[in-house]
Amino acid sequence: MKSTRPTQRTLTSTDLRDELLGFIRGKFYSGDTVGFSKDRRRLLDWVVLEPARWLDERGVTISADSYRSLFLDQRSGVLLEAIRHGATDEIRYRPAWLRQVIQSHLRIHGDELYQAAKSAAVAIENALSLAGRMTGVRPPDPVREMAAAASLLRPSKRLAQTRCSPSADAQRELF
Repeated sequence: MKSTRPTQRTLTSTDLRDELLGFIRGKFYSGDTVGFSKDRRRLLDWVVLEPARWLDERGVTISADSYRSLFLDQRSGVLLEAIRHGATDEIRYRPAWLRQVIQSHLRIHGDELYQAAKSAAVAIENALSLAGRMTGVRPPDPVREMAAAASLLRPSKRLAQTRCSPSADAQRELF
């Protein structure tokens, strides 16, 4: 007998990124495809990947569905709150405004998000997920993948300085 349970598709980091960017494009850039194309990289870095970076810096992660609801939940989604409370027609630079909204949300609700991410329920859910798969390979974690992508968008200052300044050996050769 076949199971009648519908198979739920797991969100990948690419799916999650595309869904969030699509929502931003539809709500904040309606009809402005050129503006969205110009702002896409900053939207990705400053808005979509910012919470992933924030969580990764604290050593915690959440499920892809929880990450999605952080932005799009009907009651407390940060982007929906921004639409409800912001005068979106008066925004001068949308990526910077949305970045402020995200950072403000993390300052106000960051402790709640952190506690939820490290709670026992999440640990149990992760343990059961791993025990069910027991293949030795960890399942992909979209939030960690997004945090890794965020680090690629922002190289460290130390790395940037070493690329720009010649090495000691190269300086000796010049003089």
